[in-house]
Amino acid sequence: MTAVKKEQSMKQKAYSPFRKQLRGIHHIGIAVEDMGKSLEFYTEVLGGKIIIQEIGLAGDIMHNTLLQKEELEAIEQGIDPKDLGVPNLRDGKDNLDVCFIQFDNIVLELLQYRDASAPFNENFAYPARNPHSSPAFLNSMHISFYLKDDVNVDEFVKDFEAECQKRGMHQVRCNRIVQVKSEEERKNTDPQYNSCKLFDPSFGEFEGWTLVYFKGPNGEQLEFNQVLHKAKTLFETVKQEYLKAKSEE
Repeated sequence: MTAVKKEQSMKQKAYSPFRKQLRGIHHIGIAVEDMGKSLEFYTEVLGGKIIIQEIGLAGDIMHNTLLQKEELEAIEQGIDPKDLGVPNLRDGKDNLDVCFIQFDNIVLELLQYRDASAPFNENFAYPARNPHSSPAFLNSMHISFYLKDDVNVDEFVKDFEAECQKRGMHQVRCNRIVQVKSEEERKNTDPQYNSCKLFDPSFGEFEGWTLVYFKGPNGEQLEFNQVLHKAKTLFETVKQEYLKAKSEE
């Protein structure tokens, strides 16, 4: 892409009239199959703090609010809603547990749909849960955790994986930046390959960006980012410009 075309593609059109009504992103939500293990990971390993927790949500209003689209699709196809991964909150046969967790700059919501007879805080794989793992699948999502400037990312990854393994969270695996042919080979890779470091000036506006992609305890796609140099300056500059423009509207 030429410099002119890139500049044209990045030009923002007129600001939305709704911008002044927004306070930013409130939280990111993710459905899990093991609430107990997820709470341990996001609070004890990553250090989040529980804000509020609700156990056993169900009923007609909750069902319609969360699941109406999928239920209508099942009716139109003449199939059991459970075949589309639709729990029965309406009749209370299934329950929803939610927990909001605070991090420095964002709130994470964990949701677990479970059979009402299954105990809270235990593993329960709801039928028809998404079997896909690749982050390239449509509608997949990830959560990025922001590392401080003075963190040695490669050492962080080594210590982080060791802590998760100690807790029996064997699903938690960080990708390496070199090709490997086995899990054993991945684990024994030299630590310098634990993170993708975009430090060369040829990376342009991403210069100073470091990233690590990994799976959480439920197979969710997660990321660690460290943002330095040119990338950090760009992010901070745009944030201040956004806040200034918003205050002047």
